[in-house]
This record gives sequence, structure tokens and C-alpha cells, in this order.
Amino acid sequence: MYSLARVLAAATVLSTATAHTVITYPGWRGDNLHTNGTLPEDCPECTGIDRFDNGTVYFPWGMQWMYPCGGMPQTNNRSSWPISGGALSVQPGWFPGHSKAQIYVNIGIQEMGALAPPNMSHPVVPPFEITGPNNNYYPGQWCIPQIGMPANVSLQVGQNITLQVIELAQHGAALYSVRPIVLVSFDVDADGEQCVDLTLVEDGSSEVETVTPENCYNSTESIGFQLVFTTAALASGAPHSLQSIPNLLALVGILVLSAVFATL
Repeated sequence: MYSLARVLAAATVLSTATAHTVITYPGWRGDNLHTNGTLPEDCPECTGIDRFDNGTVYFPWGMQWMYPCGGMPQTNNRSSWPISGGALSVQPGWFPGHSKAQIYVNIGIQEMGALAPPNMSHPVVPPFEITGPNNNYYPGQWCIPQIGMPANVSLQVGQNITLQVIELAQHGAALYSVRPIVLVSFDVDADGEQCVDLTLVEDGSSEVETVTPENCYNSTESIGFQLVFTTAALASGAPHSLQSIPNLLALVGILVLSAVFATL
């Protein structure tokens, strides 16, 4: 787990970076809590992923805002994950701005022989909302002990996928954090030990990290959860004053025209 103190120190420098996340299990692709380069207000030609004259990449708005992997490459640094799915745990409160946020979890599937996934368009959990204690930095994490795989896709042992966590900030923009994964055949024997087919993983990281209360847990003292759903059975939640705005504008228009004609 990364030190919250380290991030708080970084936040004093990176004042434009807000509402960032870290995948604590099965880990993240790499540290993308960075904002650098020319300030956005001084760089009207900046696109978000830009380059200095020497070719160095910089991120004036911050790396994690960049689709699909938060400014990180799509591959390498892989973890082993059971082909039937596994655990996911995320620390959401590393920077200010997370009193509320919506969470999406997807996978990108890299077909055999391909170099990277073509997209991250396969949801693996329904979207949900988290609520933090305030809009400042806060500790804690949330955990989903078992994420399944999409029913309409065919995956193979040894196949590479990318696990993508999207966090929608309160102003509607999305933050991206990912973990490249290789799928392994995973089981537990009678003694509770992991059984993984070691021949299927080329980079040597064949063992699936054991899920424990220390690396995957829900911090209920600081993080709450809300369902996100759609329905046609409920009336609009908009305040009456908002619903009546069109009528109010029409009335104002009539009054203005009446005043104008009265002066003619």
C-alpha cells in the first residue's frame, strides 16, 4: 500500500491534480499521480498528452484523466489473476474532490496474437457510487472480493487482459487506473494452498497474490456506498423551481415585450 503521507506531500505541489485513485489489489500499472509541463491556462494548444521539444511526454491536466490507461502503456507489469475472476481493491481518496464519485470497472481483452486490447468495453461489475467523509484527502479503500467475467466472452488460460477502474469525478470527468493481467488456471487444494499452472505464465509472476483482510477490505468508517440505477417508475427528482424555469422564462419574455410596447 502506498503511503498517504507521500501523496499528501505531492498534492501540495500538484495543486491542479484532484480526485485520484490507486489500485491496491491486484496492484496498478504504475504511478500515474503526476501533473507536469506547462500550466493549462498558459497552453491553449495542449491536448492532455503533450511533448516537449526533446520528446518527453507531459500531462498538463494530470495523467489519470487520460483514456484508456491514465497515461500509462496498456501492457507489461502484469499480475496473475484467476480466469474465473478475482478480487479488486482501490484507494480513492488520495487527492481532494472525492466526497462523491461513481465507479466503473471494465476489462479490455487482448486477443491471442494481438499486442494490446482494442478497447476497454467489457463491464465486469455494475456501476456504483462511493461517498467519502468530506472533499479533502482521506484514507481507506474499498474492496470487491470476487469479480466475475462477462458471460458473453470466451477467455482462455494464458490470455492477457487489462483491468480498468474508472472514477467519475463530481464535475463529470473520468479518471483511469489500470492493471495488466494474465489469466491463469487457479484453484485451492485441501490445505488451502494455491494451485496455479506455472507453465502458462511467461514473465515468472505465476502466483496469484493471496487475498487477505490486509490487502482487500472496505473502510466503512470513511467510505460509504450507494447504488446507481435507472427506472421509469419514479417521478423527476428535479426541484419544482427547476421544472418551472421554462414557464418562468416565457412569462419574463411576455412582460418584457409588454413593457417595450407600452413605451411605443
